[in-house]
Amino acid sequence: MGKVVDIAPLADKELKLQDIADYLEKLKDAMADIIEEYEDGDAEEEKLDTLTEALDALEDAFDAVNDVVMDEL
Repeated sequence: MGKVVDIAPLADKELKLQDIADYLEKLKDAMADIIEEYEDGDAEEEKLDTLTEALDALEDAFDAVNDVVMDEL
């Protein structure tokens, strides 16, 4: 017999977008912590630049999703 999968009711689009914004916020915080660890460990400048670009991209994504969420409310 197959696995039983409990599928929660679909949330409306605003709630889904808010969930995404919340996850992006957590990712931004985690990335900032990792960058700080790399800085404390005397990481190569190239790696720090790459990680900083990734953080900037997460911030841009968060801002974009958040703008849509605020516009939808």
